[in-house]
Amino acid sequence: MTERMFRIILGAVLLLLLYLSALNNNDELIKIYIGILLFEGITNWRVPKLLTLLKNWIYYPQESGLPISEQISSKYRINFEAERALRLVIALVLLIPVIFQVDIFWIIPWFVASLLLLAGMTNICPLGMFLLWLGFK
Repeated sequence: MTERMFRIILGAVLLLLLYLSALNNNDELIKIYIGILLFEGITNWRVPKLLTLLKNWIYYPQESGLPISEQISSKYRINFEAERALRLVIALVLLIPVIFQVDIFWIIPWFVASLLLLAGMTNICPLGMFLLWLGFK
């Protein structure tokens, strides 16, 4: 699964969870979603990579091993992946309305979900490009 497809899935799932939480007046599903994003951002264990490793382990148990770590390149100023930082930023932005519970903040998660969906469809993510410009790898 590519990062582009995963962004589409992230945006669509967030839109669905926001709709369900608006119907039930309960934000527990959003908190679980934020927890998954924080887990992926902190540990760098991405759901697409884990699913691919699990699939390879099931079909080829003798051949699959631990993935080889990437070599550190000197062209990056910050030795931290931009996609990983993107997930952390998304999770932190989604925490704002959950923590502060102000009525005007209801638009923030909807805005994030629509931008994630749009970034997945067009493969243009302004935040990702900004993080790359800052020097993330």
